[in-house]
Amino acid sequence: MISLTQQVSAVRLDTHKSDTFEQNDLVLDNSGAVLSGSRDALIRRLVPTRDFCPDESYIFALLVNIRTFISPHELMQKIVQYCMFAQNADSHNFAKEGRGRMFAHILRLCSEWATNIPYDFKTEYMRTRLNELLRLCAVDKTYQQKTTDLQAVLRSSLNKLDRYEKAVANLQKALSDNTNLPEQSDSMNGLFLMCNDAKIVAQQLTHIEMERFSMVGVDEIVQSLASDPLSEIGRHSKNKEGTISSISFYIEWFNRLSAFAAIEVLKQTKKRNRVAVFEFMIDIAKECCEIGNFNSMMAIVAGLSLPAVSRLKKTWCRVEKAKLEILQHQLDPSGNFLSYRATIKAAQWRADSARGNQQKIVIPFFVLLLKDLFLIYHGHPRILPNAHLNFMAFNQLAEQLRDVIQWKSTICTFEKNPQVLQYLLITAVSGEKDSMLMSFECEPPESSSERDQYKKLKGGK
Repeated sequence: MISLTQQVSAVRLDTHKSDTFEQNDLVLDNSGAVLSGSRDALIRRLVPTRDFCPDESYIFALLVNIRTFISPHELMQKIVQYCMFAQNADSHNFAKEGRGRMFAHILRLCSEWATNIPYDFKTEYMRTRLNELLRLCAVDKTYQQKTTDLQAVLRSSLNKLDRYEKAVANLQKALSDNTNLPEQSDSMNGLFLMCNDAKIVAQQLTHIEMERFSMVGVDEIVQSLASDPLSEIGRHSKNKEGTISSISFYIEWFNRLSAFAAIEVLKQTKKRNRVAVFEFMIDIAKECCEIGNFNSMMAIVAGLSLPAVSRLKKTWCRVEKAKLEILQHQLDPSGNFLSYRATIKAAQWRADSARGNQQKIVIPFFVLLLKDLFLIYHGHPRILPNAHLNFMAFNQLAEQLRDVIQWKSTICTFEKNPQVLQYLLITAVSGEKDSMLMSFECEPPESSSERDQYKKLKGGK
């Protein structure tokens, strides 16, 4: 198979062939699609004129990728300058028809940027420059209304982000203030006692997932892919601007949900209660899968597979293992998670043809999504030997990020259950050490290695 780099290099070396050609420091294929180009040439092609506007796929691919070579602030400054130059270069641009066409093209660029990458506009500078762009050609009330509508959409996105960051700060404080350890009991306790309907719990988990997933910006994803090794992505609690990292917070939620699933089982000291809760958690995971909430499903299955739970042989022998084995198959990494990928592909097909929002939900296994995006980002050189930027690689990443934008824009319409939501969000969970101690309280250590482990854990308390 020929790599992207080889394809673009071949294009560069053989520009005399009929299927490719060079134009203004760009390499294009015979359909006019960009294959590579210098940074400035790619930016110039982004700039609308009266007679030209790049298509949405080019706009998005460049905007989301170019930030690793030039900051959004610098890019916006160049675009404003180029647009002003393009407008003043031709007197026809000042006629009503010319201004109308130019405005439509500028609006297309601004809409793509502000709608799909709104967090670029968190600064006053970026919002002011955006308004300058939109005012270049907004000559009548129709154009002014379109400008107002776009600004309202952007304000809504930024206000939502502000509310989310405040809610995250409050939640993190509540979790840090909750120093109580989970308590074990002979009587049934926990989530099962509060709500024993697996479908309702799965719906509440989907609300939490969609809130967190929807706030992860594609700009933050690209910056993380560019600056962090795979093992470090999501480990920084703050981003470069000093605000909460949405990626980090979302990964923390996955880990918390895994621990939660384990603790709900371990809190039950009576075997029959543990079996009931174990099977209940399996049912919740199954309902999450049916909804299309694969992140919660994977977190629960991972939690039930933790050593503190998997060692409970007397509990396991009573559990209907066929259900769990089906779900564990989704977590099977063989064939690069072949089973999971087939399942999420089916969910995408369902979403594409669905009429209602509830059938459109696709929440991917987020950690695996990041790994896939990392491999795409680093799978091909982004700078070619001739110093061109590899726009084919830009396109490949952008296509995947388009899916992410579609998935996280779905509205979750399930009825909320405030009591269950509160319990899922702030109930205390234990670390690995305390979980193992709870496990040994449920079923005493049997092997010599377990007895040694138990003594060390008790001695370290």
